[in-house]
Amino acid sequence: MGVFKRNGAWYIDQYCGSRRVREKVGPTKSEAEHALAIRRAEIIQNRFHLMPKKSIPTFEEFAKRYLKLVTEHKRGSRNERYRVQKLAEYFGRIRLCDLTLLDAERFKAKRAKEAQPATVNRELDNLKHMMTKAREWRFLRDNPFADVKLLPVPNRPERILTEAEEKKLLAACSRVRAPHLRPVVLLALNTGMSKGEILGLGWSQVDLLNRTIRIDNSKTKYRERRIPMNETVWNLLAALEQERKAALVFPSPRNAGHGMRDHKTGFWKAIKAAGIDHIRFHDLRHTFATRLVRAGVDLVTVQHLLGHSKITMTARYAHALFDAKMDAVRRLESGEKAQEVDPNRPPARLEEQRSASEVRACQ
Repeated sequence: MGVFKRNGAWYIDQYCGSRRVREKVGPTKSEAEHALAIRRAEIIQNRFHLMPKKSIPTFEEFAKRYLKLVTEHKRGSRNERYRVQKLAEYFGRIRLCDLTLLDAERFKAKRAKEAQPATVNRELDNLKHMMTKAREWRFLRDNPFADVKLLPVPNRPERILTEAEEKKLLAACSRVRAPHLRPVVLLALNTGMSKGEILGLGWSQVDLLNRTIRIDNSKTKYRERRIPMNETVWNLLAALEQERKAALVFPSPRNAGHGMRDHKTGFWKAIKAAGIDHIRFHDLRHTFATRLVRAGVDLVTVQHLLGHSKITMTARYAHALFDAKMDAVRRLESGEKAQEVDPNRPPARLEEQRSASEVRACQ
C-alpha cells in the first residue's frame, strides 16, 4: 500500500482483502498520505465497504437518473432540467468517484465568464444537490462539492411600479405579440402571485363563486394559501373562463396539455415599448405588497397573502409605512403658512360633526 501521482493528481493504493483498490485523492502528497492512513484504520475496523469503480456511473449517466427520480417531481422542473443538461455537457464522462472540489471550482470560473452570478449559483446549487443524492444512493462516501462557495450577487433594489407606469405597461402588453401577457401581469399586480404560480394555475384552483384562488404545492410550510379576488381579478378570470379550452388557465398555444412557457422576452419587449425603466417580473409582486402596506394593511395579512413562512420576509415592506409617515411630515415644509386660528371658532372636527347633524335633521 502507498501513494502515487498520475496526471497531476495523487492517488492511494491499498488492498481490501484480496482486492487491490486505487482511489484519487487530490493535488498534494500530504493529502494522499493522510487519506491512506484513514483507509488503513477503516480496513482494520472493518468499516471500509468498497464499491467497484466500474459500477459507479459517470456524471452523464447519473444526470439521467437524477432527472427521472428527482427533477421530474419538482416545481420548476423545466428550468432545472435545462441546468442539469448543461452540467452533464461539462462533466460528461467523468465518473462520480473521480470528481474533486477543484473540478467544481474550474466549472465555476468558466461559467462566471459566461453568465450572471445568480445563474451560476443556481447551477452550483443543482450540482451540490446532485452529489448529495449520489451520497445518499451509495455511489459516493462524501459530497466532493459540499464546500463549494457561491458567487457574491450584488443586491438589486426592489423596483415598485407607479400607477402611471402600470397603465403604460398594460397598454404595451396588449401590443406585444406574447400570448396572455396582459392577463398574467394583471394577476401579478392584483394577487401577488409569483410567475410560477400564475403559469401553473389550474381552473380547479379558481373558485369564481366564492371569489378565491387556491395556491397548491406552495414552497412554504403552509402548503396551501387562499387569495381573495378583487373586482379586477374576478372580471379577468370570468372572461377567461368563458374561453376555457384546457385544465390550465394559461395553457400553451403550441403543446396541448402543457402550461405556457416563460414569457420573459415578451415582458422585456413590453417594458421597452412602454418607455419605462427596467423592471423584473418579480417586482410586480413587490408592487402588490408595497401598495397593501401603504393602504394600511397589517404585515401579518400581507405575509399570508404572499405565502411567506416568516414575518421577517414580509418586514422589508415596512419601508412603505415609513414612506407614508415621511410624506405626512414633508407637508409641513410645503411653504404654505398655516392659517391663523380663531379662538372663538370651534375645532374643525366639532364643526364637521355639527354640519353632519344639521344634514341629518334636514333629512
